[in-house]
Amino acid sequence: MRIITPMMILIMMTSTLAGCTGGDPDGGEIDDNPIVGDWYMAESLVLEINQDGTLATPDENGSWSTEGDYLQFYFEDGGPIFRFIIEGGLLWLTNSGVDGCIVFAPEMINEDEFEDRKIEIDEEGNLEGFCG
Repeated sequence: MRIITPMMILIMMTSTLAGCTGGDPDGGEIDDNPIVGDWYMAESLVLEINQDGTLATPDENGSWSTEGDYLQFYFEDGGPIFRFIIEGGLLWLTNSGVDGCIVFAPEMINEDEFEDRKIEIDEEGNLEGFCG
């Protein structure tokens, strides 16, 4: 009887945590997605990507999902699909690779520093062929 009581207590304590260790049961793994957060263009907050799958821009709200290196935005009137990469701490989006990239920083920074960071990261060569 003495060994059963501590074992029952241990089972009861750990069973309450059973669902806390896994991710999304559907495999979406939004919690671990590196694009979750606030994204700025220099000093302007332009994109809020939330863990719950919602998305906010200055003009509209919607939702988002990723599959591999593709990011889909869903708005009332449809939504674009982008390829994305996080390089040098910046989020780089492109719709086709020929139109260049839209670049976001995870924090507010002044315009000159933002432009300098984009140029520096682009010159490192890790984005070759990504932005066109």
